[in-house]
Amino acid sequence: MAIKAFDVMDGELRKPEISMAPLIDMVFLLLIFFAVTTNFIKESGIKVDKARAATSQPLQKDLLIVSIDDQGRYWYDGGVRTLEEVESAAVLESSKNPRLNVVLVPDRRSQVEPLITLMDRLREKNLHRFSIGTQFMEKR
Repeated sequence: MAIKAFDVMDGELRKPEISMAPLIDMVFLLLIFFAVTTNFIKESGIKVDKARAATSQPLQKDLLIVSIDDQGRYWYDGGVRTLEEVESAAVLESSKNPRLNVVLVPDRRSQVEPLITLMDRLREKNLHRFSIGTQFMEKR
């Protein structure tokens, strides 16, 4: 079968058209694919004024981020949580992923006690992979 350069319909000559609908469909499907397969880092749900450190490093995968606000409350997964809820979430996530690193992000104006308490509770549950989140500070 030969490809026609012109289409004759109702006695009129028409030029062939390139339809954009399949292209738009493919772009949309690719967008959905990349959105579904992308790994997102869960933030704790509160703006914390982090302490600054010159040796800060970018976040990696396999993280559970817990923030501690200036009033000593624990924030995880978008809301305020009790110490027990944070502890059980860390235990559950580490059972799913043995490479899990718990990142504790205290507000720079927060007390040290909530941070130390959470660290102790994590150690009691044999979770020793945790770090303290800071904000990068340029060396002067």
